[in-house]
Amino acid sequence: MRTKVLSAIAAGLLLLSACGQGDESEDSTTPPPSVAAQDAKSTSLDDITVDGKMGKKPKVSFEAPLVMDKTEKKVLEEGTGDKVADGEQVTAQMTLVSGTTGKTVESSYDSDSAAGFPMDKSQISEDLYNALIDVKVGSRVMMSLNGSAQQGEASQTLVYVIDIEDTKKPLTRAEGEKADQSDNPVTVKWADDGAPSISKPKGKKPTELESYTTIEGKGDEVKKGQSVAVKYSGWLWDDTSKTFDSNWKKDGEPFVVAPVGEAQVIDGWNEGLVGKKVGDQVVLVVPPDKGYGKQGKDSIPGNSTLIFVVDILSAQG
Repeated sequence: MRTKVLSAIAAGLLLLSACGQGDESEDSTTPPPSVAAQDAKSTSLDDITVDGKMGKKPKVSFEAPLVMDKTEKKVLEEGTGDKVADGEQVTAQMTLVSGTTGKTVESSYDSDSAAGFPMDKSQISEDLYNALIDVKVGSRVMMSLNGSAQQGEASQTLVYVIDIEDTKKPLTRAEGEKADQSDNPVTVKWADDGAPSISKPKGKKPTELESYTTIEGKGDEVKKGQSVAVKYSGWLWDDTSKTFDSNWKKDGEPFVVAPVGEAQVIDGWNEGLVGKKVGDQVVLVVPPDKGYGKQGKDSIPGNSTLIFVVDILSAQG
């Protein structure tokens, strides 16, 4: 069974909580560890030993507690693949170790799902970005970071061992053969840059989630637990004259749904994206119980039926 990538990442140590739509923080510093520096028995990445081959869960050992003032990185083993570049989607196995106890907190090797994330400072921490940029696929990287391993816990020095498995330039829009839309409740049209617009819906509002593929991609199938990057626009069924949300704006970054199937998004997305293919463009017609329910959200009234056009750009993990 696939699991969430790493709870510490999901808590915001490495991935930003704004899902790529917020402003990058000007202060990337992390809180100091709760263990005093004078009590430290290890103070550098050079004090840490990492055993085991790439592709296997590493054994990390040092004399605890480890206390480091600043974030550091070290390439333990250099791979021979392509260099990780800005804007690419990285797949990596990640192991997190407590500096206070020296014990492994969590490792993606213990599940069947590697971590997937974009090399984009608006979506991941600058520390993670700087640790991996220009590093070759197949490399094993170690980095330290001060923060809480779990939400609510005291800050400490944490050690990440990152095995880079792959890096890919993501699609910028759906790619594939256009499908027949004659039986769909809305017709999608596209601007030159791929941004979608839709017609007024026909027929009655559905009471169950419906999905329609308008562009048939040729990529891999999206599986539950993966990190999925998308471009999207959303409309109210009752008013398709304007979007209530879209990341097709100028310089808009892909939105990352992770882990899909259990992500912090509406049920219509978690259910509607699994099983589709990379490169697909999908229309999701979402009834209120799979959307924002009776309460609504922001400009979305309660009990609204929603229409989303979603381009699936990548799926990793």
